[in-house]
Amino acid sequence: MKHFTYALTTIACMATSAIAQEAVVHDLGGTREATGAGEELDFIMEILGELNPQSIEINKEICGYIGYNRLGELVHTRNMIGEEASCWLPQWPTKMVVVASYHTHSTYSPEYDSEIPSLTDYESDEASGIDGYVATPGGRLWYIDTDAERVSQICGVGCLPADPNFIDEPKGRIRESYSLRALYKRAGN
Repeated sequence: MKHFTYALTTIACMATSAIAQEAVVHDLGGTREATGAGEELDFIMEILGELNPQSIEINKEICGYIGYNRLGELVHTRNMIGEEASCWLPQWPTKMVVVASYHTHSTYSPEYDSEIPSLTDYESDEASGIDGYVATPGGRLWYIDTDAERVSQICGVGCLPADPNFIDEPKGRIRESYSLRALYKRAGN
């Protein structure tokens, strides 16, 4: 199972949210609930649409955080490059309100259960008090909702650029969503 650990660095930029602007000015360095939809989803689809092919090409996970800056703009941290089955970020961002982590699962390998978020992916987000987004070698996009204790596919195979060597699981093997309990069971715990 691929393992992933979070932490962080700096910032980049993008879209504006009038609703977020007021909350962000007061809460820099904190967290806020992710939506898994709307402009946040468009933003993460753009980020992971660019990163997934790079991750596949170099066979390393790429990770970071998204959130809002003091102007209420949706931004992301500098992308960090990890290893085949992990990605480390050095520190939590203090100049943004973090809403979610994001990371890729590098290339397709039958050695890893990389088409769903791992239990470690979930636990890392939960420990940080945020949600997360995971791109898989098959081009799936997952949303980790730590409050609901559930991971759900936002879109299936090929919605993001996929590894040309990807071999899909038998029909029905990958569910649309998993509860935290199901992730524990899948991990053999």
